[in-house]
Amino acid sequence: MRINKDLADAVMMVSAIILVLVGTTPFDSEATKNVVMGVLGLIVISMGAARYFGSKKHAHTN
Repeated sequence: MRINKDLADAVMMVSAIILVLVGTTPFDSEATKNVVMGVLGLIVISMGAARYFGSKKHAHTN
């Protein structure tokens, strides 16, 4: 599967911005806040990994 570098960058940036916004927003339940931040953190990490491995794979094909 081919990974579009621009799409991975965009999703990673939007997720990081939302992660900061969620982190600074007061929630009624700390458990809900931790779950949302954990999911967003996983998205940021997976997009970073996809971008890294996608660029590494692209370098081998050139």
